[in-house]
Amino acid sequence: MDGASAQGQALLCCHLHHPELLGVETMTVLFLCAAFLLLYSFFGYPLILLSIAACLRWRKRTYPHKELPSVMFVFACCWEGKRLEEKIKNCLALDYPSEKLDIVAVSDAATPETLEVLKRAERKGILRVLYNPRRSGKSAALARALAQCQADVFVVTDADALLEPHHLNELVAPFADPKVGATTGTIHYANVGESGISSGQGLYWRFEVLMRKVENLMGRVVALTGAIYAIRPDLFDLSDPRCDADFLAPLQVIGHGKKVLFLSRISALDYSPTSSAPLLARRVRMITLGLWSVIRNAGYLNPFRFPFLSWQLFSHKVLRWLIAIPFILVFVSSAFLITHPLGLALFCAQCLFYLAGIIGGVASKLKLRIPLAGSIWYFILSLCSSLIGIFNIIRGKDYSVWEQTAHR
Repeated sequence: MDGASAQGQALLCCHLHHPELLGVETMTVLFLCAAFLLLYSFFGYPLILLSIAACLRWRKRTYPHKELPSVMFVFACCWEGKRLEEKIKNCLALDYPSEKLDIVAVSDAATPETLEVLKRAERKGILRVLYNPRRSGKSAALARALAQCQADVFVVTDADALLEPHHLNELVAPFADPKVGATTGTIHYANVGESGISSGQGLYWRFEVLMRKVENLMGRVVALTGAIYAIRPDLFDLSDPRCDADFLAPLQVIGHGKKVLFLSRISALDYSPTSSAPLLARRVRMITLGLWSVIRNAGYLNPFRFPFLSWQLFSHKVLRWLIAIPFILVFVSSAFLITHPLGLALFCAQCLFYLAGIIGGVASKLKLRIPLAGSIWYFILSLCSSLIGIFNIIRGKDYSVWEQTAHR
């Protein structure tokens, strides 16, 4: 018997007589793999993108204003009511030639109060209204407008998102470059700091903006801001209304070999939820709809067809939506490693972290502000929304048509 065989048999006998060693080894490997996924998701992916961008010697783009493109400016509405009047005033304030701007509101089975506001604006010639008596969701509403689009650029915004007058001009300026297929802006949360949860939302959004800025260095932004983006209509396919239009748009553009740009100077004003229930509902809907969209468009994850895009989609979107899984694996595996000093320290640190989050949740319920604990509670809610989203996929629950959640 050679030395290698003897060593293998000795290890096997050791594991048979001391099975706890096999469990420790398994949990160690599980912990390391899960921890690697977490570190990769939050640090590895953006650092790799930065390295690639540095090798490509990226330079700042400038887009001289030549002839402005014609624009269809679209938003779907349902239950906004009189708040929609603020959006209509905002549309009137846009600094864009009226002969090149077609403002379209799609009524997605809007409430009577919302319909009244829309009809009044339509009578004044401010906008056109496409009426849909049956709820069908944002993607179906946008598809209806897209089918009638004869403009050069299709601009999507939310009914409660407000823009500065010059932002539309800046949003469509890059389309002077035929290589550009889509552009998007950011969101300015007006109520960040009003609660621990809104502070957590602001922190999360700053991280997301950083990710998009890094992707923008290569013109390959795979996440659009649903409140404000522009796309060439011939690159946009909304034939499946069950899919998230905001999710599909950048993938379709990049899939056609065009650029998607993130313009951080352009922002839509919005409000972050200040309590747990609406925040959880919003994120659960977003993750569930996103995962269904991935499943129904799994071809974009094919590394042989889309080598770079599939990697970006997995790293920026899919892994983030499934992030609860590695967090649970890290917690459970470290619990099995508490016999080791390092394992005990890691497990206790996680317990303290989640305890601080629960304190933040209680404080939020009592309308008290504990900023750090509130931000941790926001993070825990994000993990819960990831778990619920995964469970929704397993049980077949869809969110292509969703119910109203409070924003303010």
